[in-house]
Amino acid sequence: MILTNEHGIPEVFVRAIQNDAYDMGEADFSVTGLVQPPQITRLREKHADDISIDVSDRIYMLLGTGVHNVLERVNRLLAEEQGMNSSDIAEERFFATHHSGTKISGAIDLLKGDGSMTDYKVSTIYTARKPLKLDWEAQLNMYAWLLRQNDLEATKLTIVVVCRDWTKGKAIREAGYPNSPIVSMSVPLWSEERQDRYVDSRVAIHTAEDTAPCTNEERWAQGGYKAVPGKGRSKKFDSLSEAAAWINRHKTGGFTVLDEQPKFRRCESYCEVSDFCPQWKGEKGNAS
Repeated sequence: MILTNEHGIPEVFVRAIQNDAYDMGEADFSVTGLVQPPQITRLREKHADDISIDVSDRIYMLLGTGVHNVLERVNRLLAEEQGMNSSDIAEERFFATHHSGTKISGAIDLLKGDGSMTDYKVSTIYTARKPLKLDWEAQLNMYAWLLRQNDLEATKLTIVVVCRDWTKGKAIREAGYPNSPIVSMSVPLWSEERQDRYVDSRVAIHTAEDTAPCTNEERWAQGGYKAVPGKGRSKKFDSLSEAAAWINRHKTGGFTVLDEQPKFRRCESYCEVSDFCPQWKGEKGNAS
């Protein structure tokens, strides 16, 4: 990877990003890697030496790492204070071998003795106020699957979001705005059968000979649908379900839902391998 510093960020941040200590251990895939689109994973591996990333694009990742490190130390201190009576597990990486022979690992932020599992994330107010992200739900249920393979059980799943852009003023003025920068989100616990099916499907798609293209959801498609009323202004939506829910709330007139070419926010601004992606390059070539 080629690390650039176009904005002159102080060297200490550059060094911190260069010395990222993440390691998934002796595994073929991590849980987070399996949730990711296989096309992105393979392009990262193929072009590892050619990918160019600016330091500014990794600052929030560094912030997330810092939060995890602090909480890990505190959770370990709490466990030490409880002594032999503590059955909590904090920041431990688990491993399992899928029936296909694929080795999978995942790091659990916190598993309480009663089976309550918590995952910490640093994100935005926008994300915390939206419905739970599907990949977050899948990630925690894959962790639950991983724990089962190690004779442990997750009975409750929670994501605790540290909102990096929270402001007290908006909390006072805006209805529905979180009262604190720390937001807890309950995650549905899937049945064991559903967890098994999901893990099977992700292993299959990541190990298939042909690489699957990214879906609209994986590309963070925005504005792919438009609800057109008989009178009045039309409204754009990111998904058909959002359009249907909005129409159901506004029953004053007839609506027609039209497909539109969405904007792919991930491809345009956030995918580090978009320059090497045949799917994205082909679409841009057809549009030009």
